Amino acid sequence: MWRDPDKATDDPTRWLWTCTVLTTTAQDAAGQIHDRSPLVLPDDLLADWLDPKVTDRESVREMIKSVPAPVLTPYPVSKAVNNVRNNRPDLLTPIGPA
Repeated sequence: MWRDPDKATDDPTRWLWTCTVLTTTAQDAAGQIHDRSPLVLPDDLLADWLDPKVTDRESVREMIKSVPAPVLTPYPVSKAVNNVRNNRPDLLTPIGPA
């Protein structure tokens, strides 16, 4: 969440909710399903990652290189996950054997 600097300080729509999903080459079991995997930042890198003073590309590249590979465990889910109109908690429920 961040404040839009172009809007008045008392404007309730000044706060914007945004997110970004960074991906990297899959190095764990998820790589058997897809060649990309989410970049999962460890807690000790969050402050550095969110520091607005860090703008140097090389610093950001080094930070990304220091992120350990995630340990993700894939499991089968309903084919309903393939439709972006579906957004229900049961889509996370495993089906069949892992």
